[in-house]
Amino acid sequence: MPRTIQEQLDEVERDIKIFTDFDAAEKARFARECFLWTAEDRIEWQETQLSNAQYLRALNDKRVALLKELKR
Repeated sequence: MPRTIQEQLDEVERDIKIFTDFDAAEKARFARECFLWTAEDRIEWQETQLSNAQYLRALNDKRVALLKELKR
């Protein structure tokens, strides 16, 4: 059963909030602990941050598309 555009939009906005909150927590953890990390740990963290940013961009693009569709 297809979901409504509003339901899809609500889900995307919820996911954006979850990932944004997670990102803020991870950046705070990095600020507290980075001096204890090895170079490999820092590289892995940066790769994870890049992946999260790409996912957030995709979610935001989907959100914009859903908002345009909703306004039709």
